[in-house]
Amino acid sequence: MSGLSAAGRSLWALALLGALVTACSSSSLSSPSSPPSSPAVDEIVAAHLAARGGKDRIQALRSIRETGTMTASDGRVARVVREIQRPGLFRLEFSYQGTTSVFANDGKTGWQIAPLQGQFEPRAMPPETDAAGGADQRDVEGPLVDWKKKGHVVQLAGRESIAGAEVDKLKVVLRGGVVRYDYVDVASHMVVRSDVPRVVRGHRVELESTFSDFRKVSGIVFPHHIEFRTKDRPQSLKIVVERIELNPELDPASFQMPR
Repeated sequence: MSGLSAAGRSLWALALLGALVTACSSSSLSSPSSPPSSPAVDEIVAAHLAARGGKDRIQALRSIRETGTMTASDGRVARVVREIQRPGLFRLEFSYQGTTSVFANDGKTGWQIAPLQGQFEPRAMPPETDAAGGADQRDVEGPLVDWKKKGHVVQLAGRESIAGAEVDKLKVVLRGGVVRYDYVDVASHMVVRSDVPRVVRGHRVELESTFSDFRKVSGIVFPHHIEFRTKDRPQSLKIVVERIELNPELDPASFQMPR
């Protein structure tokens, strides 16, 4: 398809499923229990939210649009646009060589158009394969904001080193049971990496997302460089975020599957 090998298509798909940050959930999983969090976890999360711009400013977000360029290891380039709007609406567009793929969720049902996979008509996706179906994926604030109220569980899983920097490893059990790991830089308090599970063509893989080039946009800090790779594989995809719009007017109909 447009010169892409099967392996190449899978790699592009992984970036789409990453969708600029993080994991799909399955409704068949049970909700996690909520043990009391240690003060360390509360302090780490509070420092992270303060470094991002403050909880109040983050919670004032109604919608967001991110536009950027994605580059594969072999040099192929695509345009990506991600839009999120309360309550739980998500849309990702991926344009490559004259084709446009769409991965979206209207808050209840996920759907996609994936011409690179031979799918040219909109198709509803079951929860276990819905790239945009995860509660954190559709959360404009991010899962660490009010994580207890959202039904998530956050635990401190230790301290590690990434690229010479100390990071606190947080185990985040999302409501629904999906587990992800967020690595919070001890100095900057930013999440510099997330490890999340994905299901791609029926196969479970671990997607590693690395975040850098943090900049403020209207008082809120966002990463402007994101790199995706699957565990134990050398290939990677890099996204350079060129523009971030906060609270843009988005058409609710764009999140609905065309009939």
